[in-house]
Amino acid sequence: MKIAIVGAGVLGSIFGSLFVQKGFSVTLIEVLTERVHLIDKEGLWTQWPDGKRTHEHIAITSDVDSVGVQDVVMVAVKGYHTRSAIESALPMIGPDTTVLSVQNGLGNLEAIAEAVGPERVVGGITAHSGMPVSMNEIRYVGGQGPLLVIGPFDSVVRPGFEKMVKQFQDVGLDVHTTPDINSVIWKKLIANVSTNVVAALTGLTGSTAVHHQESVNIINALCEELAQVARAKGIDFPELQDPLAFSLKAFASTKDNKVSMLQDVEAGRPTEIGNLNEVIVSEGKRFKIPTPYNEAVSWLTRGIEARNRQKLSVVESASEPDVVRDAIKDENLDALRQALETSPLACALSIRFTEFEPGRATAKLPGTPQLPNFLGYTHTGALFTLAEQTMAAVANSLGHVGLPLSCDIEFLHAASPAKDVIATARVIDTQGRIARVQVELTQGEQVVASLSEMVFLRG
Repeated sequence: MKIAIVGAGVLGSIFGSLFVQKGFSVTLIEVLTERVHLIDKEGLWTQWPDGKRTHEHIAITSDVDSVGVQDVVMVAVKGYHTRSAIESALPMIGPDTTVLSVQNGLGNLEAIAEAVGPERVVGGITAHSGMPVSMNEIRYVGGQGPLLVIGPFDSVVRPGFEKMVKQFQDVGLDVHTTPDINSVIWKKLIANVSTNVVAALTGLTGSTAVHHQESVNIINALCEELAQVARAKGIDFPELQDPLAFSLKAFASTKDNKVSMLQDVEAGRPTEIGNLNEVIVSEGKRFKIPTPYNEAVSWLTRGIEARNRQKLSVVESASEPDVVRDAIKDENLDALRQALETSPLACALSIRFTEFEPGRATAKLPGTPQLPNFLGYTHTGALFTLAEQTMAAVANSLGHVGLPLSCDIEFLHAASPAKDVIATARVIDTQGRIARVQVELTQGEQVVASLSEMVFLRG
């Protein structure tokens, strides 16, 4: 079976890795050229819930015309990209192609059906998730229940649907079917609506939030409003009798991993609030059901999105030296490395790169007598300079000028000025013109500091 997965983010990469391991012909469709180049060159790494780490060579492209007609086109993009994604995927959709959505929220199946016809569309729900590690590595954290629950959008079982299900199940994938995919979507919506936005607004992970009474109170209010709206629409299933218990169980299962909406907020990306809480608000108005809690968290989330957009108001004028700008544009890493190492502060601290490639870099700060602060430890200013040099290297290694927007730094242990400090940086993910970079400083086996920076990629 030939499968194209539109969207090579965390979820799309998880399914891509699973499908390749089961012997299917898989092509990832991705608009971010940096991710396409890296996965095409180095393959895709996956960390599994049992601690294993696997590596797959998987086809990836941004040119859908080169892929050909597929048996299955899986849509795994954010809800606000659904219409553009399905329109771009049309060259891969033939008379017998099944289009399978594994997206969160409401409205995605309707948008896909408008483009390809309802008879081709299959809805899919998964409670499994993961997190990005780098542009070509993801951590699959598992989840509750089956890998997938799927059902035809129009409730009519056709040969293409039966063939797809049989092939999934024949290779041992835990795929279940349902005659009523709408109820299953609303079941997952309980947890998405009530917990994702709480995580995004508070920064809390599931393991902490479920024990924080004030957060539980908000979760309860959000899912109770959803339950009232669902019943008004004629939707009913057992979990609506105690939506709080269902939400807390689902949230707790994510443990210390950040849910997708929190990842979006921290990376400065738009969220899926429009396909989640705002839908409950609009449906509540239609049925004259008050939804003040869903309305309030929607307003707050839109405020965060506005704040992140303001961060992107970066002046487009360029003032870099021509030689540096040309090195970045041409992705000439040797020239860029030389420019970084010969900058005055890097020279003063003798910072040198030991590894430098697109999206990844390692640099060393040697121990010297000029490093101690008044307490005798390595000056945190020197540590930050090392981190910033390494961060700047990877942020400018993708063909764009990388300008920092925000940076979080956590100092974990004092460093000895007599010993070398090693900085390792990598681009975790990119979305449009935003990249997220992480840096870890180590001395021997001990982690000294960790940093996370959001970067604007200027053309």
